[in-house]
Amino acid sequence: MAITESDLFKGVSQRFITRIANASEEHNYKVNSIIFKKGEQALFFYVLAAGDVHIELGETEGRLAVNKPGEVFGWSALVAPYVYTATARSVKDTKVIKISRDLIEEVIQEHPAEGITVLKNLSAIIAGRLRFSYQQLAPEA
Repeated sequence: MAITESDLFKGVSQRFITRIANASEEHNYKVNSIIFKKGEQALFFYVLAAGDVHIELGETEGRLAVNKPGEVFGWSALVAPYVYTATARSVKDTKVIKISRDLIEEVIQEHPAEGITVLKNLSAIIAGRLRFSYQQLAPEA
């Protein structure tokens, strides 16, 4: 399952992962479907199971490809002010695991030590994407 492949849940117990998996939903999106839009309230985050999603900052700004099973996107649902900062669009038929913010917060409260691990993992994911964005913006040498 994509959740067990996700860097977000690296280092947490099977009990923690099973709790998330049992309460999450699988969704399928056809090519060119909008999963969420920039500016919408972020109630869910997503784990890619199969397919390809582009995270688009805008019409002319850059985009980030999410195309490896286990990659997370929509992490604005886990970070205040809980508003999506980009639009997610499937660029081919795609399957995702949709996880509610309320669920992850509840599980983190039930298992605070593992919750800290998840938040550290989230910070590493965000930092990696920020580094990637900086590289895209940097002038070529």
